[in-house]
Amino acid sequence: MNYQHKIDRTDIAILVALQENGRLKNVELAEKVSLSASPCLHRVKRLEKMGLISRYQALIDINKIAETILVFTQITIAEHTLEDHRHFEQQIPHVAEVMECYLASGGYDYLVKFCCRSIIHYQQTIQKLLDSDLGISKYHSYVVMKEIVSKNTYPIAELLHPEFPAGTEQ
Repeated sequence: MNYQHKIDRTDIAILVALQENGRLKNVELAEKVSLSASPCLHRVKRLEKMGLISRYQALIDINKIAETILVFTQITIAEHTLEDHRHFEQQIPHVAEVMECYLASGGYDYLVKFCCRSIIHYQQTIQKLLDSDLGISKYHSYVVMKEIVSKNTYPIAELLHPEFPAGTEQ
C-alpha cells in the first residue's frame, strides 16, 4: 500500500528519528522534529496505527556474546507448486538459525541468511532442512568473511523524495 499521500515531511522526520533511536522520549522527538509534545505523540500513534512503525526493538551485537558465522544460502525447491512454496514459507521461520528469508527471482527460489555457531553447526542445520519435508532440491552456501555494511535503517527521505539527494537541503 502506498502511504506517500498520507504522510508529510514532519512524519518522515519522525520516522527517520525513530529509526535512528527508537528510545527517544516524546519530548526529545518533538524537539528534534520541531513540534510540541502533544502533536508529536499524536503523529507517532497515527504512524503506528497506519502500520508504518511496526515495532520497537533493541539491536544486539551478537559477536560480543558468542562467536558466530553468517551464511547466505540460495535454496531451490524441487516442486514449484503454490502449496510447496506455502509450505516452505510457513516452516522456514521456525528454524532458529534463520535470520532472514526472501523469495527471489533468478536461478534459485529463496535467499536465506543463517546465523550459526560454526560451519559444523551450519552443516547440521542445513542437513536437517534437507532431511525434512521442505522439498529442497539444491542449495549453495556463501560464508560471510567480513561484514562491510549492515544497515538497519531505510533511507526514507531519499526513497520518498528522489529529487533531494542525500546530504542536500530539503
